[in-house]
Amino acid sequence: MKELHALVDYENVQPTLEELVKLAPDFTDVWLFHGPHQIKQAQQMATAHTGVTLVPRSGKGRNALDFHLTFYLGYVAAKHPDAHLVVVANDKGYDPMIAHARLLNFTVKRMGHKAKPSTVAKPVVEAAVKAVAPAAAKKTAPAAKAAPAKKAAPAKAPVAAKKAAAKKAPVKKATAKKSANPKPSAAKVATQSKAAMSADAKELTRIKNGLAKMGNKAPHKLKSFLRHVGAQLGKGSTAEQIEAMVQKLEKAGAVHIAGDLVLY
Repeated sequence: MKELHALVDYENVQPTLEELVKLAPDFTDVWLFHGPHQIKQAQQMATAHTGVTLVPRSGKGRNALDFHLTFYLGYVAAKHPDAHLVVVANDKGYDPMIAHARLLNFTVKRMGHKAKPSTVAKPVVEAAVKAVAPAAAKKTAPAAKAAPAKKAAPAKAPVAAKKAAAKKAPVKKATAKKSANPKPSAAKVATQSKAAMSADAKELTRIKNGLAKMGNKAPHKLKSFLRHVGAQLGKGSTAEQIEAMVQKLEKAGAVHIAGDLVLY
């Protein structure tokens, strides 16, 4: 049986050992490339299987770990030219390198991994969002004070009843006038909806690009990340707005939240 080496970009994806077995069945060796924020999980993986070799990232840089993995891929391919090599990552930036390796007759492919929704992660994010939501959001919606109860007017002679009856007729006319107002056309509603979607897309792109420009300075702790998103959304942003934007960033592949860590 030929050797199968799985090279995992653990900053990009964090499959469990069981998930890794499904991605690369019958693997003989696993090279786990990790940064300082994945040390604990990586060590647990190495303890669970003797074929796992940890490769910590050296130095800093936006693509530092990617270059580590690429270097090792060449090293393993040279040492084991007949082996099957699998790069486990969602980062399509590896694809040109893999295509070149195939031109040299090496058996290499990339396997993506989509983390299963966790029943624990979502409450953690929601709790963190509520904890860091700007205090201004609370001020913008103060609890309404109960209006002082009006004293019931004492029952009077039929004069009050006549006045009440006289006021009913104009109310009907006003209602009729309101109902006569034309409803907004479907085209107008569609235009407004499209404009709102366009504004949301621009806001998502702005925040995503801002995080990319920050590089290693982008927040890696969940609480600081949520504070950053709240600041980008503007003063008075609510917990619901922050959580919605975090979900959009995850869906767009800009970030991945693992416990209290934020990975890029």
